[in-house]
Amino acid sequence: MDENKGWKILQIIPAEPGWTAVRCQESKDYPTVQIYNRTIVCWALVEAVGATADGGPQVRGIEQGSKDLAVVEDLIRSETVDGDDREENQYFLGYNDPGSHKESDYWIIKAHERLRKEKK
Repeated sequence: MDENKGWKILQIIPAEPGWTAVRCQESKDYPTVQIYNRTIVCWALVEAVGATADGGPQVRGIEQGSKDLAVVEDLIRSETVDGDDREENQYFLGYNDPGSHKESDYWIIKAHERLRKEKK
């Protein structure tokens, strides 16, 4: 596993249990948002490759994807759902430290800010 969707993994670092990648998705009942927490399996020092190459190495979480492990991306694109034209994209909000930001209000506020930004 040394390349993954435009990322070259340079080094893998263990993750303390409890870390998650927090994502949001617009609900059909806007302005309600859905918050998702995906477990961070480990951390990785990665470098962008190909068309996405900009800047130097960075640390990103590695999460369990639907079929394999994946580098945490800013956006997970989805096909249209239920025959309507609305996309069900998931947007990365941040990492949830096992000892911080347990309150859901914090992530709901971040989700609304992110969705407003995406609509502009």
